[in-house]
Amino acid sequence: MTIIPYLLYLWLIALHVVVLRDATAVFGVTLNLPALIVLAVAIYKKDTAAAWFGFFAGLVMAAGGPPGQLGWQALMMSLLALAACRVRERLNLDSLKAKVLMIIGGVLIHNLVSLILSRADAFLIHVIDYVVAGAVYTTVLAWLFLLVKERTITVEKIKAIF
Repeated sequence: MTIIPYLLYLWLIALHVVVLRDATAVFGVTLNLPALIVLAVAIYKKDTAAAWFGFFAGLVMAAGGPPGQLGWQALMMSLLALAACRVRERLNLDSLKAKVLMIIGGVLIHNLVSLILSRADAFLIHVIDYVVAGAVYTTVLAWLFLLVKERTITVEKIKAIF
């Protein structure tokens, strides 16, 4: 197991939480990049590596957030990675649709639990604009990532169009 890619993923999560969160927001809907990266690691790596990475990703993610959520985020991301690994083992994730459905489900769960932990006012409004809209936005970007990763979209195919 090489550690360099995981450190780069953690650096990307920290960069997103501290600097790029507002730059990547579209009409107030934010991208949940930490959950996306944890789910991608859970899809392609072993369960122990995914669980540890989820723990550290939760620590990095919560370091830029409000105080008191450090342990909850680390636990939640670790459990998200373990649940995604269990789903991956039980289902056939060879199809792109199954991976996208797993990502939207995982991001929905993560956003909902984060909203519950933050104890925000106007809970139902935030369910729509934070939980659902954020999960859709993250899933669209995950779908594009998976298309590139599985070589469905390549530079040669794009050049052939034009």
